[in-house]
Amino acid sequence: MERLALVTLLAVLAVPGTALAAPVKISPRPASVSAAGVATVEVANPNRYALRGTAFVAAGARTVASRRVRLPKLAVTGLKFRFDPQDLSALRAANGRAMIKLALRRTGGRKTTARRTVTLRIAGGGGQPPAPAPASGRWVGRMGTEGAYDDLAFTLIDGQIQITKPPLVPVYCFEMGGQYRTALSFEPFVVAGPWALGSDGSVEQSGIAVNQLVSGGSRAITYTLKESARSAGSVTGKLGMSYFDSKYDMFANKIWFVNCSGSQSFEAVPAA
Repeated sequence: MERLALVTLLAVLAVPGTALAAPVKISPRPASVSAAGVATVEVANPNRYALRGTAFVAAGARTVASRRVRLPKLAVTGLKFRFDPQDLSALRAANGRAMIKLALRRTGGRKTTARRTVTLRIAGGGGQPPAPAPASGRWVGRMGTEGAYDDLAFTLIDGQIQITKPPLVPVYCFEMGGQYRTALSFEPFVVAGPWALGSDGSVEQSGIAVNQLVSGGSRAITYTLKESARSAGSVTGKLGMSYFDSKYDMFANKIWFVNCSGSQSFEAVPAA
């Protein structure tokens, strides 16, 4: 589940089997459109049942793509959308901004919808000219692609990223046994670095997890930086975390495990 990319959740989410349906989440991470006109958008289904329906992509007032979808339970799915030349022209006219809408339902269940505006990166597309890189090497960032640049801060000097303001990364935990609960928490990304720009890296470090499904105390947590890249005016990448826990029921003499992981894309610009 390291591909999970979410920024709109505001509180811890627990979804036992008898609870109301949890909302499907569409990744805010920008998606690149290939030379063949195909883009992949990630969607997370946190429910313990599959969902089926239709996905739509709209640019302005025009629907530029649609397809039937099936979202497996407790999984992140990459939805591929194909665009013809006219669709790509509409996306360019909208500066790559597109509305993703999912109309879904479970078997025998109620209908549900999910929406998110995302950026589709098109080769040769329009948009605002990039800002120059900062002479100071200081950058400020946001998790996802929407909102103020106040979630993250780092320095970038000689290709090395050193985080000076750690962001919060959304982490899902799943019980493999017990009550099979799930829960979401926002965990601080505390490994400052240095991280090499343009290279994937991971560091295992002892830390405290705040997810409600795991026990207190220090544990080994793996921190990752992936897909980092720099253009003339921005730095992008993905921060991730993963760890696990175990539970023992002395009355039933049973043990089960809790697996936790999550990741979030970021976008940074030169600091003022």
